[in-house]
Amino acid sequence: MDQTTDYQLANIQKRELKLRTQRHGILTSDPEKALDMILSAPSPATLIQSFPDQDLYYLMHKIGPYDFIPVLSMARSDQWEYILDVEVWDNDRMSTAMMTKTFDVLFQADPERLLRWVIKEKPEFFEFYLFKYMEIFIREHDEVPPEDFDDYITLDDKFYFRFPDRAKIFLQDEPLFPETDEEAKELIEKMLRKLAEMDLSVFHGLLLETSAFLTAEAEEEEYRLKNLRLAEKGVLPPHEAIGIYQPTKLSALRKRPKAPSLKHYSFDPEIPFPPQYFSTFIEGDDLFVAAMKLMEPEFSLQLESELAALINKIISADRIRLREKEDLEKAVLKARDFINLGLEVILKGNLKPEPARDIILEYYLEDIFRTGSRACIVLKTKAAKWFQQSFIREKNLPLSFLGEIYLGVVGGLFLDRPLFHDNYATGQLYRNFKTIPDITRTGRLLDEIIALDTVLAKFNVDASSFEEGILTYKTLILTLWAKSRLKLLPDLRPIDTRVFKKFFAALFSTPDSEKPGRIQLNDLLIWITETTGMNEADMGKEFKGILSDLIKELETEYSRVDPGKTDPRFIPHFLLKKR
Repeated sequence: MDQTTDYQLANIQKRELKLRTQRHGILTSDPEKALDMILSAPSPATLIQSFPDQDLYYLMHKIGPYDFIPVLSMARSDQWEYILDVEVWDNDRMSTAMMTKTFDVLFQADPERLLRWVIKEKPEFFEFYLFKYMEIFIREHDEVPPEDFDDYITLDDKFYFRFPDRAKIFLQDEPLFPETDEEAKELIEKMLRKLAEMDLSVFHGLLLETSAFLTAEAEEEEYRLKNLRLAEKGVLPPHEAIGIYQPTKLSALRKRPKAPSLKHYSFDPEIPFPPQYFSTFIEGDDLFVAAMKLMEPEFSLQLESELAALINKIISADRIRLREKEDLEKAVLKARDFINLGLEVILKGNLKPEPARDIILEYYLEDIFRTGSRACIVLKTKAAKWFQQSFIREKNLPLSFLGEIYLGVVGGLFLDRPLFHDNYATGQLYRNFKTIPDITRTGRLLDEIIALDTVLAKFNVDASSFEEGILTYKTLILTLWAKSRLKLLPDLRPIDTRVFKKFFAALFSTPDSEKPGRIQLNDLLIWITETTGMNEADMGKEFKGILSDLIKELETEYSRVDPGKTDPRFIPHFLLKKR
């Protein structure tokens, strides 16, 4: 390579790095400021067209599609095509409601360019949309218009079209964009009038082809082409992308070919820079973020490419509908959290950023993600295996039988993609598993659930005898205990309040005021031993802990209640007859 070429390459690199810095600043700015930074740039068209497709799409939803129209007017046609590919598809079907929304935005951006582009490059895609709404009639020159032509529209007295009511095909699961027939009709009429104004012969050809259109074959072909285009950008079909959740053992992690260096990751003008839309969310004080801050800038480009590919696989595998910027954020946060969990698992809880950086330098981000995923899947598999043989399933009881906390834990593990039951500790009921303590806490609670279920399976109880109240493991155990001590039938029918007062009066009587509830716990354990035939060792420490917490809960709730004033409405721990 001669000196002149080296000089040109250096200039290209300098220009591309400058554009990359500009794009990063725009992506991390507030929506209003980001739009102003784009439009006030010295060469806005050059800047806009330099954006990777995913970054531009994220910006569109961050700023707002209609506020983004001036930017779309300067975007490349393949950037438009990417927006259509990710906006208008619901799995393998095209959403006409979203086609209306997207076409409307692009038509406002540049009507003539849009029409030239769709007719030349995507004719079947456009004809599919028209066919779903329009009914076309072609009148011969010597033919008299039919009497029911009042609702037809014509621009040349030869080609007629109308919008019949039967075109109401909008999907029910798109509450964010409740498109109507009228909006679609108005848009299509404007597009056809503009096309006729541009070239009447092309307008005729479009209506002629639309009138004989075969939607099923066209939709299948468009789906195939869409998948090919997205695969080139790292967005695989769901059945392939699902492999991202394949559990990976530590011994099976792939090592990078060799240590990264500036020379190895030198600039190549033929390879575009990776998307950066996720950079806003790689923040905080967790291990992954701390490790990323220690990376050399040259290697950061490699990691950005890996992270973008990983996020694309998550979007596809989870079938995330990209309708709002929050949808992209959800995939980015999952990638960040699972990588952080994977790092903690590999480092066995070592939270220092330097070893974490070394792990990232040694292994691919995708494999680290799968290591974190494995820790979650192990819990999910354990929960599913338990449930198949559980007392709850055998008695056909709802999961609410487990109570609020245990229900939350099991409910999160039974999801297709297991989530950590955070119980609003950080403002969310569920969130991604992110750290080893998340795994440890969930595993401990799952062990308690299994221990509880194991003991309950020894109870000879008729669940169908339950009549009123709220049936949980607490009400089941405590009601049967009370009935046993009151010499009543061991079923789940409610206890008469007058009879229950005798048990309630004795519940908190103890000769040792410094150990409230101790005698009752011993008595409860004795009763369970008698009922199940299990000794305390067989029950395990997890179940004994549950009983201990239950007694403490009774002590807190009822120790100051006068037995003579018991009201079944305020004693939910027992099944009692309503007055």
